[in-house]
Amino acid sequence: MRLFITTGHVLSNVGGPAQYGPKLKEEFENAGHKVRLISYDAVERILPIGLRHIYFFLKILPSIVWADKVITLDTFSVGVPSVFAAKLSGREIAVRIGGDFLWESYVERTGNKITLKQFNEHIPQLNIKERLIFYFTKILINLADRLAFNTEWQKEIWRETYNISYAKSVVVRNYIPEKQINTSTGTYFLWAGRRIKLKNIDLLKELSKEFEIEIISELSHAQLQEKIKNCYAILLPSFSEVCPNFILEAISYNKPFIMTEETGLKEIYNKGGIFINPFDKKALGKAILEMLDVERYKKYKTELESLNLSHSWQELAKEFTLVWP
Repeated sequence: MRLFITTGHVLSNVGGPAQYGPKLKEEFENAGHKVRLISYDAVERILPIGLRHIYFFLKILPSIVWADKVITLDTFSVGVPSVFAAKLSGREIAVRIGGDFLWESYVERTGNKITLKQFNEHIPQLNIKERLIFYFTKILINLADRLAFNTEWQKEIWRETYNISYAKSVVVRNYIPEKQINTSTGTYFLWAGRRIKLKNIDLLKELSKEFEIEIISELSHAQLQEKIKNCYAILLPSFSEVCPNFILEAISYNKPFIMTEETGLKEIYNKGGIFINPFDKKALGKAILEMLDVERYKKYKTELESLNLSHSWQELAKEFTLVWP
């Protein structure tokens, strides 16, 4: 089968999604498929909204025509032109949904403290750009052949908002690394990711006056792994997190975590860490103090050590080839 993958992420990003395109391509090729991968480059990143979509549409069209099936790892910047090109060429396309660009854009503009679920239950007043995102997301959902969510949690949230049929939506779990041998335990709490408002970094900065918290971004994946390996525990008090790769990586090193209760991660790991209200500073401070207690820390470590879940890139790639009927 000829498979074509489109993605907006590049390997220089600290986020887990940057790995998905290259890793899926590698596994598809190992399984005997012919694969092409196209991602955003410097041109798309300087073009305004609309023009970058047209540019990307024209860039990917020859590969869409070449392919039997198309997988896009994005819902708007890459997803919309990919879906239009696929439909124009009569190709089936699956869209991976691992976040909510509309919610993210709204929070970044307004700074309003609203969870992903709250936002989708009652869509607030949007500006012109956000209304365009909402409009084209609905078109993408209608035109896509399959929608591959990584949690039931977000699938249900979006099903209500966008009136998605159960037949069209599936769940393909994120990559879950195998457990690593690790005996290192540092003294610092670690946060890593993109410095955007929904990540709640201001709250961490306030608490960093009382606790040893390291806030990092713009690291390679290997550098991030070293930071995780040598930290004490992980912090991720975002407004919401669908299924954070940062936490999945940390769990592979048996690192306890403190994170938002607004997450789909609980479908996979409901122990080994503390889930908190992301808008409650006292709750986060209390959770950090609890994690610093030696006996409580050992308890969370033991819980993680008892879990041995994994979801390989090979398994993930196979599941993507099975999303079509």
